[in-house]
Amino acid sequence: MDERVRLMAVSAAAVDDARTIAGDIRMHADQAEWLEVPTGDSGHLTTLVAPTDPTMRSADTITVTMTRFIVDWGVDVNDGLDDAFEDMRRLPGWTEHRVERFPITATTEGGTVQAGTYMDELRGWVYAVTKIVLYQRGNVVYLLRCTGSTTSESAGHRESLARSVRFVHLDD
Repeated sequence: MDERVRLMAVSAAAVDDARTIAGDIRMHADQAEWLEVPTGDSGHLTTLVAPTDPTMRSADTITVTMTRFIVDWGVDVNDGLDDAFEDMRRLPGWTEHRVERFPITATTEGGTVQAGTYMDELRGWVYAVTKIVLYQRGNVVYLLRCTGSTTSESAGHRESLARSVRFVHLDD
């Protein structure tokens, strides 16, 4: 997905400082369930971790990343969403639970949400949900990506994670 937009772009750069974004990234993650941890040099704008449940194989995480693209005038960046689902579908044992493509709105150039499970050799079965949204202001395009994962098999916990990821957006 990022690669397709990158091919349309004159330049691209990861955003590692939220103060350089034209707006604020909004999240709705229950503070009782999620702790923000330092992102360091990870390339993430935000990383949230759920306190580890002793019955789970690893900690739940939500990460938010952003890439800023400069594009030529007239480029339809929404076309970059055409391959948005392919990366997840290449994961071992991928089983898709939800796929949505959002239309262009007054503030976005479209978006996607994808959720499913895959097999990670270290963690076992993992439920993952990813939201990608494109925001264009003139010839500057922001690609917002939010990914959450859990090894929990609880349907309620998975849905809570999916809601937190789906809510993430750029408020400008």
